[in-house]
Amino acid sequence: MKKLLLSLLLSIALIVPGHSTDLMDIYEQALENDPIFKEAYSNYMSSSQAIPIARSTLYPQLTVSAQVGRNVQNVRASGSAIEQTYNSNQWQLVASQAVFNYQAWALVQQANAAVKAAQAQFNSAAQDLILRTANAYFDVLFARDTLSFAEAKKRANRRQFDQAEQRFKVGLDAITSVYEAKAAYDQSVAEVISAQNNQINQNENLRKLTNHVFEYLSPLRDSRIPLIRPEPDNIDEWVNTGLKQNYNLFAAKYSLQAARENIKAQSAANWPTFAIQGNSNQVHNIGGSSNVFVPAEQMTSNVALAMNFPAFQGGLVVAKTRQAQFDFQSASERLEKIYRDVIVDSRIAFNNIIDLISKIKADRQTIISTENSLESTEAQFQVGTRTMVDVVNAQQKLFDAQRLLASDQYSFIRAILLLKFQAGTLNANDIEEINSWLATTRVGSFPPKVAPDVRHD
Repeated sequence: MKKLLLSLLLSIALIVPGHSTDLMDIYEQALENDPIFKEAYSNYMSSSQAIPIARSTLYPQLTVSAQVGRNVQNVRASGSAIEQTYNSNQWQLVASQAVFNYQAWALVQQANAAVKAAQAQFNSAAQDLILRTANAYFDVLFARDTLSFAEAKKRANRRQFDQAEQRFKVGLDAITSVYEAKAAYDQSVAEVISAQNNQINQNENLRKLTNHVFEYLSPLRDSRIPLIRPEPDNIDEWVNTGLKQNYNLFAAKYSLQAARENIKAQSAANWPTFAIQGNSNQVHNIGGSSNVFVPAEQMTSNVALAMNFPAFQGGLVVAKTRQAQFDFQSASERLEKIYRDVIVDSRIAFNNIIDLISKIKADRQTIISTENSLESTEAQFQVGTRTMVDVVNAQQKLFDAQRLLASDQYSFIRAILLLKFQAGTLNANDIEEINSWLATTRVGSFPPKVAPDVRHD
């Protein structure tokens, strides 16, 4: 009921005129609709059945069988032959309980490790959903910013083109100024078309996550973000946290453990196994009075300690053990790769955050400087000391600076989320915090449905 209410509220919100969809809205939709995350959940639930499957071999086994038949029997005795026809009903009950099966125990240990690896992979997928949602959201915003800058540039170039024509008509400028302004305007028209297509494509990429198209996404409030340094402000602490909590690293460690247990299981395939077995068989024969050689009822039961010793299987055990050893080596190398990735990627993300803080500050100052430069260049153009090319170049520098600031701000947000992803601490609260940086009109957010945080022993 709660899930249905959430879906209805979201649907109503999407059709309200002027409603601003923010990052939390997109995240909630992604939780409900993203096929990659839903596949990860199904894979985890499927993998979790490995434990009861492996344990089943160690539990009591019971088989019940029945048979109804029509029998014809020819008996020769003392020179005479007797033919008997009768019906038979047969019931059989076979029960067994493993007493010693080392391979089965090893497979249980392997299943335990494999399920823990699956849990870690699912939690990593939940964090990856946050990353993909934020990336898709800010890709749309950046595409819209790029379009906005391109349209502003087009309008400015149009005014310059009209102004150049006016000045040419009254003899203040040469025809070359008109050509230069026209070329700049034509280029800006092409840039607008390209930006429009890019915005459409980014919206389609967002549709992959949510299966919805959103008319309007909340932008950054005042087109600015708070420049927050990582907490703790120490790169080594972030690396150490990642080595303790990164879910991909957890998954690789448990996969290595599962591979180690698989070596034990495969090498024990030719060990003897012992089991207590019980068997009960009951037969009822139904026939005429002449069926003297057919017992009317027969019942046999037995209990035994059975041993199974597959002494030689054509080299199968040796080959599978060798295969398991190579799989263990592969898992070991995979663990080493992820271990290095966590260290290096954590350092890169941390350094990018620090670098982008300085870069964004410089970008903001650059915009102020390029705005002043453009005003000065336009004023000098009016008095004839600068050419139309100078004005166009100054205008281009301003738009480039604005676009670079937007790009760096979105990269800063991505770097923050990526650092927390590497540390294994990324969760819905981080989405909530970034959502507070947006110019959203929502009064409150729906409680997000967060993937279960599976803790590891």
